[in-house]
Amino acid sequence: MSTATSEVERKYEATSEQQLPALSGLPGVDGEPRRDTVQLSALYYDTGELLLLRAGITLRRREGGDDAGWHLKIPAGTDERTELQLAPDPEHPETEVPREFAELLTAFTRGAALNPVALISTDRERQRLVDAAGTTLAEVVSDVVIAAVPETGTGTDERVWREIEVELAAGDRKLFDAIDSRLTDAGIARSDAPSKLRRALGDAVGGTPPPVRGNKRSAPRTLLLEYLAEQKDNLVTADLGVRRDLEESVHDLRVSARRIRSVLQVYGSSLRDQETVDELIAELRWVGQALGPARDTEVQWSRLVDRLGDAEEIPDREVVRARLDEYFSGLAAAARPAALAALNSRRYLDLLAGLDTFLAAVESSEDSGPSKKTVAKTLRTLSKSVHKRVRKAAAATTRAERDELTHRARKRAKRLRYAIESTRSLTPKASARAQKKFKDFQDVLGDYQDAVVAREHIVAAVAEDQHSAESSLGLGMLLQRELDRGDALAADLKPEWKSAKKVARKVWK
Repeated sequence: MSTATSEVERKYEATSEQQLPALSGLPGVDGEPRRDTVQLSALYYDTGELLLLRAGITLRRREGGDDAGWHLKIPAGTDERTELQLAPDPEHPETEVPREFAELLTAFTRGAALNPVALISTDRERQRLVDAAGTTLAEVVSDVVIAAVPETGTGTDERVWREIEVELAAGDRKLFDAIDSRLTDAGIARSDAPSKLRRALGDAVGGTPPPVRGNKRSAPRTLLLEYLAEQKDNLVTADLGVRRDLEESVHDLRVSARRIRSVLQVYGSSLRDQETVDELIAELRWVGQALGPARDTEVQWSRLVDRLGDAEEIPDREVVRARLDEYFSGLAAAARPAALAALNSRRYLDLLAGLDTFLAAVESSEDSGPSKKTVAKTLRTLSKSVHKRVRKAAAATTRAERDELTHRARKRAKRLRYAIESTRSLTPKASARAQKKFKDFQDVLGDYQDAVVAREHIVAAVAEDQHSAESSLGLGMLLQRELDRGDALAADLKPEWKSAKKVARKVWK
């Protein structure tokens, strides 16, 4: 099992003649730095198309130093990466990527083989900055790097350079910035390469085009392409989180899939042929449903435990809590393997490939896409549809009818929300206000749906409990609380929609 740490690091370029400035007297640093040297060697792996490097990910097997083994580094923000490490396994082939890492990277590699792409050796001079207790606050290292890169048909290309790395340990950003100032004053500039591998393979990767940033003057097609590409990247990032079992990652993946699906449902036919769009919509719906039980279990378990904690009138709450834990742990045990099976399937990889192909085709197409007038008309039509569904839900005469109609209103409201979101740069201020109001409206709809699903789980938990009448009584009382909650939320439905619609109308005027 790998271990995960957060790495906060900055890289700098330096010539062989440049000397590191003195690093004593920095905030929190006690005395002179502690110096040592180390020799490192790392074999880096990637696909033939360098798909990991293009995503900012590096995978290597390092020898030397105090952290030999497999390292997987994933972007986690400005100057920050998450580093996963696996210690060397004597029983595992040294040149074969561990299965754990290979599976984590499936959405990025699309199942392509991971092979060595560069051998990088480093002669490192390290300075550790410590506090009065001897705790390392930061490390500043001077590296002489030799990168051996295979060249097709011409042997190996060897590249040599020097760089400076500053890695924050127990220190704070104030120290980080103070070191940066010392280096900058000494004429040592920040590096454009985020990793040694990126510098070694820069020619193969090519320049990174600046991200598209739409504005009022942008055509809706440009905005939709930017939005879809962003959500596709978010989906792939969330996929890695699901495989690592990170909190909220299943939710994030499903939301990205739903956003893409909503935009395709609204604007897809103006971007590509209907058959292609329909196929993608169906597959996005499938992946959302495949991960639904995992997300449902996560949300409902937490929800009902919290609701139970607030219900002081329920007797024997410890017994009821034990029953809820027993019931949901059983669901969770089945839901996660099912979710991972979907993400490891050929069908899922084909969906990712289909999204890539779709985006590339739209980008290269000469079709203009929807006009601004068409976008406004589409949003008005969606708003009318939501309005009708909300009215029908509010007028329902039975709880079962209300549940179904409210769910339909919720789905259509989400479609409208994401349709506004995807072209928000056309009317930035109005869209921002609308999004805020729509979140409030969606919170009511979402909480109502959660209450509906909670009732179903409570009934199932009671039906499966063959041993405890005490827990059945408590669960029955919890069921009544969910029924009451649903009734209260139903009363808020029309007022919340009225408020959201009033603000959102300015988006398409």
